[in-house]
Amino acid sequence: MNYPFFSIIIPTFNQCNLLKKALQSVFKQNFKSYEIIVIDNHSTDNTYKVIKSFKKKIIYSKIKNFGSIGKSRNIGIKKSHGKWLAFLDSDDTWSDNKLQKIYKIINNNKAQVICHAEWILRNDKIKKLLTYGPYQKNFYQLLLKNGNRLSTSATTIEKNFLYKKKVFFDEQKKFITAEDYSFFMNLARNGANFYFTNEPLGYHLFHKKSNSHNLRRHLNSIEEVIKNHIFNIQDFSENKKLLWLQIKNFLDFKNSIFNLKNISKVKQSKDIISFLIKRPFFTINQINNLLLKKTKDCLLYIFYKLKFLIFFS
Repeated sequence: MNYPFFSIIIPTFNQCNLLKKALQSVFKQNFKSYEIIVIDNHSTDNTYKVIKSFKKKIIYSKIKNFGSIGKSRNIGIKKSHGKWLAFLDSDDTWSDNKLQKIYKIINNNKAQVICHAEWILRNDKIKKLLTYGPYQKNFYQLLLKNGNRLSTSATTIEKNFLYKKKVFFDEQKKFITAEDYSFFMNLARNGANFYFTNEPLGYHLFHKKSNSHNLRRHLNSIEEVIKNHIFNIQDFSENKKLLWLQIKNFLDFKNSIFNLKNISKVKQSKDIISFLIKRPFFTINQINNLLLKKTKDCLLYIFYKLKFLIFFS
């Protein structure tokens, strides 16, 4: 039996119209050695009809993941036959040459994890370009200290490496929306070589129903991931004080976002809260630029003190 080179894993839940666009972007790929695996979290819309409408082979499983997209991705990994795993969320799409470009990178580099840049879409309009990485020494600690530096829909991983190192997505509820962050840190902790390209090969749609849209929930999940890695996974005996300070500052940062309304003397705080919640993909520098125009020094101090601690992904 001839196995495909890529296994494309697509978790989905009640996004049949978006799923259709995601699948179309896969079937348009120039590189044809792939299989598609759709893991459906018990959708109640027309998801299955959309899959059947393509009249092409799609490996399909309908499950109940109880909110854990990590569980859906793990099932997709177990069902895969390809040498490399390419993840694609059902609300994202790829450029036609994405797999061809990744295949070339694989053949020319000794990497187990490859991540490309993405265009960020809002209302189907390109808003900005997000680049990821870069790869550096002590990448695990860098991810832990500075936040996630990858995007799931932009990442392709060697399957043998996952099984050899026993790295899979964490399915615990407390990590939901940040399970990919923990997954990437575990890859780095186990010695994976990362390759980043600034060429945009995909489109990430940001909308109200996306998992990362709920900023409060996302920040709570990131906090749980950081705690888990510091206290349960890795021995940071020499750097424990530094890392604990990072967690403390992270908590202060999170609280500062949702307590801005209580700073009565700061003008336009409601506008700032709305900006932060609606635009989590903006960098801290961009937030700072906004604050320079709209707030007093006391609020600027909060964000300049904590700006290095978070990266919205």
